[in-house]
Amino acid sequence: MSRELVVGDYMFSTMEEANVAKLELEKIEKLNEKLTDADVDLLYKVYCRSIEKNTFRTPVGLDFMKNLKNQIEKSGKYKDKILPVPVNMPTFESVDKNEVKDELKKSKNDSKKYSSLFKWSLFINIILAVVIIALFVIASTSNNPNIINYENALIDKYSAWESELKDKEKELKIKENEIKDASNNLINSNSSE
Repeated sequence: MSRELVVGDYMFSTMEEANVAKLELEKIEKLNEKLTDADVDLLYKVYCRSIEKNTFRTPVGLDFMKNLKNQIEKSGKYKDKILPVPVNMPTFESVDKNEVKDELKKSKNDSKKYSSLFKWSLFINIILAVVIIALFVIASTSNNPNIINYENALIDKYSAWESELKDKEKELKIKENEIKDASNNLINSNSSE
């Protein structure tokens, strides 16, 4: 017999039931402190409000309600108005073995389904990663300017233009010198005559 399952004079079959009963016992103790020397009207209000809010559901709470009802009935004041103690225990379902087996089968099927989805997702992600890597390799080794090698392509292009301009400038200077020499020779030959 587990002490944890015993609350008041009752032994419960599950910890959940025992915990609910312990909470009710705490409420009862607080109420008893406040209801000491209370008049019948207050007892009746507490009784009715407890029924209305379904405050007590375990045997511990129902005993308290029964005692409260007896005190009210002894006074005779609310004899026709007092309601019986409602018994609406929460259903602490006993677990059916077939239901457990069905749930296990369902969870296994779900895990197989999600495992299959995970494998396909992983496969697709690997393919996409390979495609992205291939695109970067193609972009970095390509001769066409792109985001990766755009700056280098521009520098190469402008340096090629610069070298072409320098070569053309040299050719022009050579031709200019040839023209100057020819013009000097022509002037010298005209002046010597």
